[in-house]
Parts: sequence; structure tokens; C-alpha cells
Amino acid sequence: MASTKPETQLTWSAAASATVASASIVWSDPVAFNVEDFEASVQVSADNTGTPASGDVCNVFVAYHSGDILGDSGADFDTDKHAQFLMQLDTYSTNGEDPARKSAPVRTGATGYRLGVQCPQAATRSITVRARMTTHRAQ
Repeated sequence: MASTKPETQLTWSAAASATVASASIVWSDPVAFNVEDFEASVQVSADNTGTPASGDVCNVFVAYHSGDILGDSGADFDTDKHAQFLMQLDTYSTNGEDPARKSAPVRTGATGYRLGVQCPQAATRSITVRARMTTHRAQ
């Protein structure tokens, strides 16, 4: 069986990155899986725009959707408080790296997802986040 590994750049309001400047969750634009995708992973990069300090972390969440569960003709994503924790990136050099990058699997059984990033101390030092998804797709 032949297969391909397509890559998709995640976007935030159509931009290739998001600068997180508050402790609120910032959600990516929705990402849809192709019906042929049987495996997927996402790599996230967090780059502190200033000099990192202790506690400069970026928490990453994934909110899946399986279509229109409410019947109101829109994709219904997991709610903010119930999104799945995916990873934490630490940009402080003693505990982590700046920029910090990490990959994690995402489930292809859902129709699609949004990636959420939260940086608790971003009001003091903002963090620029980028993400890219790679899928394994049957042909």
C-alpha cells in the first residue's frame, strides 16, 4: 500500500504564528483531517520574545471535533476547560530551551481539531508560537 506524508502549517487568524501576550488560551484556526489520514503528529515551537525567566512556559491543548453534535450546522469543538492537555514547553534555559520545540501525536479519528496555547506569564514576556502537522495518508 502506497502512502504519503503531507504537512500542514497551522495558522492563527490566517497567520503562520501567534504571539501570546496574556495568560488566556489562544486557539488556532480549525484543522481538518483527510478521510485517508490514519496517523498524525503535530510539532509546536515556542520562542520567548524576551529574555526567558523561570516559569516562562507554554501549555498546549488540543480541542477535537467530530462534526455538528448540536445540530446547528457548525463544527462543535471540545470546550476550553475540557480540551486535552498535549504538552508543556519551557523556554527558561535552566529547565528547558529557547526556542523550545516538541512533537506529539494527535488522534485522526476526529474530524478535525484546534490547537490552544496558554502562556501563564506572557503578559510580562510574550511567546511566539508556531505549529506544523504531519499526517500519514493512504493513497
